[in-house]
Amino acid sequence: MQIVVTELPYQVNKAGLIEKIAAHVKNKRLDGITEIRDESDRRGMHIVMELRNGAQGMVILNNLYKLTEMQKSFSANMMALVNGRPELLTLRAALQNYVDFRREVVRRRTEFELRKAKARAHILEGLRSRWRTWTRSFS
Repeated sequence: MQIVVTELPYQVNKAGLIEKIAAHVKNKRLDGITEIRDESDRRGMHIVMELRNGAQGMVILNNLYKLTEMQKSFSANMMALVNGRPELLTLRAALQNYVDFRREVVRRRTEFELRKAKARAHILEGLRSRWRTWTRSFS
């Protein structure tokens, strides 16, 4: 059985993580891992941990989360301008404000392009009218 790691949390060093796991295996704090291989290449990260026969994968994985930086949390101060005033936002509120902002940007851009197209249509209508008048004068 294997545990394969293809992603790491933000700012976690792969080499440091592998060394830390190896140290825990050597100190017998992580029992059940027989081999750690770094098979990463240009296509992506790939760390393989071979487990001992009969080892419980979920128990080992939970211990990895507890003893290493494979699971990491960090806080973020999500201060943003909402209607011109600074406000501390929750993740949900930040995402909602971002979606609202993008909708407004798309609406304004579409209205601008529509006004531009209408102005161009007005010019083209004038040119068409002038063309008709000009071609009638030669008939």
